[in-house]
Amino acid sequence: MQIVFTGPVVINVKNGETVHQRVLLIYGRAGPRNEKFQSNITVEHHATNFPSTTWPVFNSHFKCLVHLDPGSNNIKLILDKHGSKSPTTILQVNYIPLLQNPPLHLAILVAKDSKEVIDAPKEKDRSGENKLDSVIAKLRCAGYLWQAFTAEQMSRNEFGRRVFRLEEEWIEDTLSNQNPGLSQTAKVHIIRSSYTLEQILDPDIAQQNPNRKDDKKDLYSMFMDGLKEYGIPFNNQCYVAGLILDSHYDNSPDMKFIRGHAALGGGGGNIQLGIFGSHLTHAWPRHLEEVVGCFQDDTITDETILSNDAGESGTWWKCCNIGIGAFLHEVGHCLGAPHAPSGIMARGFNNLNRTFTVKEPNNPSPIKPSDENGAHWHRGGIIRFRYHPCFRSLSDPPLSIELKNLSADFWRLNEFILIKSPSGVSLIEFFVEESLRDYKEYVQYKNHQTEVRLKISEVIEKYGDNRIIKLNVVSKNQTENSLDNLRRFLKESKMTLPIYGEIIKSPYLGKLDERLTEFRVFFNKFTSNENKPVKLNRMVVKYGYYINGITFFWSDGTQLSVGKDRGNKKEFGFMGENEKITELKVNSGWYIDGFEIKTNLGRCSEWFGKHGGNDHILKLPESEMIGLYGTSDDLVNTLGLIYKLK
Repeated sequence: MQIVFTGPVVINVKNGETVHQRVLLIYGRAGPRNEKFQSNITVEHHATNFPSTTWPVFNSHFKCLVHLDPGSNNIKLILDKHGSKSPTTILQVNYIPLLQNPPLHLAILVAKDSKEVIDAPKEKDRSGENKLDSVIAKLRCAGYLWQAFTAEQMSRNEFGRRVFRLEEEWIEDTLSNQNPGLSQTAKVHIIRSSYTLEQILDPDIAQQNPNRKDDKKDLYSMFMDGLKEYGIPFNNQCYVAGLILDSHYDNSPDMKFIRGHAALGGGGGNIQLGIFGSHLTHAWPRHLEEVVGCFQDDTITDETILSNDAGESGTWWKCCNIGIGAFLHEVGHCLGAPHAPSGIMARGFNNLNRTFTVKEPNNPSPIKPSDENGAHWHRGGIIRFRYHPCFRSLSDPPLSIELKNLSADFWRLNEFILIKSPSGVSLIEFFVEESLRDYKEYVQYKNHQTEVRLKISEVIEKYGDNRIIKLNVVSKNQTENSLDNLRRFLKESKMTLPIYGEIIKSPYLGKLDERLTEFRVFFNKFTSNENKPVKLNRMVVKYGYYINGITFFWSDGTQLSVGKDRGNKKEFGFMGENEKITELKVNSGWYIDGFEIKTNLGRCSEWFGKHGGNDHILKLPESEMIGLYGTSDDLVNTLGLIYKLK
């Protein structure tokens, strides 16, 4: 019976599609559809210097990583037929790098007295694959794999091929092992640390050391110090994937963990940073031609010299998965993605190989996209990326400076929780006992929602009357705010007072310390004998980097001081009995960083304090603001509104 060969058919990319990454992941079918069949696809680039590459076909399935040049690319996909003319498909793809977006920077931290080598098996030592130049190539290749993976994930989630860009420069390229020459390729910054090898390898700061000492400067802080000392481009807002070169697996009986390694992601100030050690880098590809081989290398890890990280790196292809994938997990944190129930932000990186290859060691079946299991970004992370500045597309409306730092706030309206977010709500996450249970998304621009109402009884019924329910709101400007315990808030937010009747407390801003006593300040105080109010007529605010203290003065000469009397002092006085506070703009993080007052007469105070956290506008038109509450010790720790619904 004659076998009918079919030419390559690309499934995940449309002919003429526009993308924004240098390396494009292609999945397709070729050859006889229902028979065991192995061959190769050769990828050729028309009118470019980038060399041809070859990718396996397994039972008619294939995956390729295709290099693109800026502009229009005509890609030939040629099926190796072992004989006569080979079936060929031409795919046209437009690559538009979005240079206006902030990039992800790649960086390697090198100890002051580093030997500039990584842990590697002896055969790779001999070939020089353990040296710094090789590690640079490996990190560059990993960066393009992250980019290809993320663009494909965004596309599958129907957000187009949005993706972060890598910082690039014109240098000798390493993305192919066939000497492609000079090219615009990912820049890798070498951060020469002021810390010595002994300090970086100190077992007391090793993340995997169960007896590590938390009072010593940690590796994350050391990396941060290195970036700050390096200067440009790390002196402005930036996103960094940082590899620690000098990580070392110590197999001595009293150690048996990796020194000089930490898997952490997040950031502070202008630097968002994800870091990882180099202990698994020996298994990474340096070039596109090595990707399939590295993800299929079943060589047993020699645990006398190499780490079997998490007990899941017993073979080299698994080392490649965890090394590149767990590092991507930390980069995810750097880009704002939290831990998730599944995917890369869980431990789904153990399946990262399945994204890039159709064959897996000891697996007789081809790996289709539906078989990739944990190799995905969770939908919550995808929605965060959709509005991230690194993922902006040409069609996105301009970012509003006024809305850049404004966070969502929660308000109780009897039967509803009202969520107000001036920049628009993108995602509401529902946690039960700290586990993400559900989410609602608001991602269509035509349905841009600045307010969402949740019926309290429906939330309680769905997620459990006796459980801790947390609501986390992600706004389109990337800020997040949480209502940490819905049931507790409902219990404590309402009270009945003489004269006022039923009043409501908003959720507090800042970080609650249960040891501190709550203060309450009412703008109108009433005596027990008469209903004539005593008016709040001025406030004196003491501040530095945070709000240190506030003194409130009433018209009867009484006063209340909260916090400490130190720092700058400024006063705001009210004009007559009819002026009252109608709006507070507050900046807060762990503490109350600063605030300003607006009144019903249109007057606005100076800004008291600084801007170290997120901004909040405390104003609810369908209510009357009647007071403030909060906690304080050396600072004003928390602050919230007391209001009455109209």
